[in-house]
Amino acid sequence: MSRNRILFVLFVLAALVMTGCGPETVRTVKVSGNVTLDGKPVDRGAIQFIEADGSRPTGGGVITNGTYTADVPPGKKKVLVFGLKVTGQEPLYLGDPNSPMRDKTEPMTPGGYNVAELTPLEAEIPSETKDLNFDLSSKFKK
Repeated sequence: MSRNRILFVLFVLAALVMTGCGPETVRTVKVSGNVTLDGKPVDRGAIQFIEADGSRPTGGGVITNGTYTADVPPGKKKVLVFGLKVTGQEPLYLGDPNSPMRDKTEPMTPGGYNVAELTPLEAEIPSETKDLNFDLSSKFKK
C-alpha cells in the first residue's frame, strides 16, 4: 500500500473513530456539499470538521466525485480536507499477472488544508441541515 493511501486511510479512520466515540449523545446536523480545487471536483478524499480551537474532531465524511455528506454538531468549526486524484490504474497485487486492477491515486490538495493549525477553511454549522461548499486553491502553500 502506498504512503498516500496509508495516510488517507488513517485520516478517514481517525475522523470516523473520533466522531463515534464517547458515552454522551451529541446532536448533529447533516451537512453536505461540494469540494473543488481550482473549480474542479476533488476525485476522492476525506473532509473533517473539528472544534474551532482545533481541540478535537466533531464529524467528517468521505469525498467522492467532489461531493460529501457528514453529521456534525452545530457551532463554529475548522475544516480539514485531504483530496486525492485518480492518475491511472495499477494491479491490486504486484507481481500477479492475474491481479485485478485498482485506481492509482496521488494527493490533489495542498497539505496545509489537512492541518488544523494551517487550514484557512472554517464553517459555521447551523442548527438545521445545510449545504456547505468548499473551493480550495492549489496556490495555498502553508
